[in-house]
Amino acid sequence: MIARRRVLARLALAAALALGGAGSSGAAGTFQPAGRGGSLLPRGWLSTRGSQIVDAQGNVVRIASIGWYGTDGPAGYALQGLWTVSYRAICDSIVAAGFNTVRIPWSDVNLDVQPRNIRESGTVDFKANSQLVGLTTWEIFKEIVEYAGQIGLKMIFDHHTNDGGGGQQPNGLWFDLGPGSDGTDGAGNRGTVTAARFKANWLRFARQYAGNPTVIGFDLHNEPHTGNWGQGGPTDIRAMFMDVGNAIGAVNPDVLIICEGLQRYRGEAPEGDLRPVLSKPVVLRVPNKLVYSVHSYPFEISDVRPDSGPAAVARYEAGWGFVARQNLAPVWIGELGASNPGPGGSAHAWATTLLDYMNGFQPPLSGSWWNIGTEDAGANPNGLQTAWGVGNYRPEQLYATDKLLFRP
Repeated sequence: MIARRRVLARLALAAALALGGAGSSGAAGTFQPAGRGGSLLPRGWLSTRGSQIVDAQGNVVRIASIGWYGTDGPAGYALQGLWTVSYRAICDSIVAAGFNTVRIPWSDVNLDVQPRNIRESGTVDFKANSQLVGLTTWEIFKEIVEYAGQIGLKMIFDHHTNDGGGGQQPNGLWFDLGPGSDGTDGAGNRGTVTAARFKANWLRFARQYAGNPTVIGFDLHNEPHTGNWGQGGPTDIRAMFMDVGNAIGAVNPDVLIICEGLQRYRGEAPEGDLRPVLSKPVVLRVPNKLVYSVHSYPFEISDVRPDSGPAAVARYEAGWGFVARQNLAPVWIGELGASNPGPGGSAHAWATTLLDYMNGFQPPLSGSWWNIGTEDAGANPNGLQTAWGVGNYRPEQLYATDKLLFRP
């Protein structure tokens, strides 16, 4: 019975996407549907207009994204879930849950390595993914982009770490070798990626997906938490954002360039400090392509208090919300998530506070839930689903994700 429901769900999804073409806009202000009342983004590129994200016709849109991790891991690790279902089923499950975009993290050391053929987390079942046999992570990305384009799902790539530790890079930087680094990743492991190699890898992405509007953005580096903003030297992240962002724009002027604020765990902006933007904004040669980003999790994950109520809202506003409030640029909450944000759940107050804050903007701030699929036992957040494939969504998480969807 469950298998039959999955087949029917995929057929219904395919039928919906076939109406007028996946991801296309028809009359002004109309968009093709995703699941749960959400909408796909239109075909074509996105740009910015003040604090808004707009499509090629100037319609205001919302990036309703979800993370799909695994390729931020060590060499040989694949996107999660491929060890049990096909990549197409996972893309279908993202759209069926109402999202219009998927954020995929990557590590430098994993790009040109083939995933291992072992039926376990972090690897690939090639019986379910016969199209991926013999492919490297880089080549697998191309297959996923092609299918995502067919069903109207947009993609954002995110540089997560150099050497595949997952989560944050311990040294807080975007490189771990060369000037500005102590030659390690911050956890005692020898560094392997210079700032020059980091930039070169981003240019590979830029060239590969130039002219392909399925890939709408590049999140330049995940959760930086050391270095400086605008004070110069090899650890000046603002300088990196402009150098790499402008290099990308020279070969792929259409993508959004996403820049995350420095996280200040015990300071005034643990989600990401965008206060320096007032005096030292990121300036790109290609106009209307800059998006700033922060991340937010409840206390049980972030260890940051207060995580709800007026005090949390005041912190949001002072640390990053003012960027959108003052119409300086869009702010995308590039990660937010919790195992139980529903009514009565341990993270309900956090979810209600943050989502009400995001939806209080006109238009609402864009966001990206963490994450699709299932997580390892005991993890928090534990993923949107109880099992991989279309459906199997946790109702307590749908309480939150339904409030993130794009509803024109």
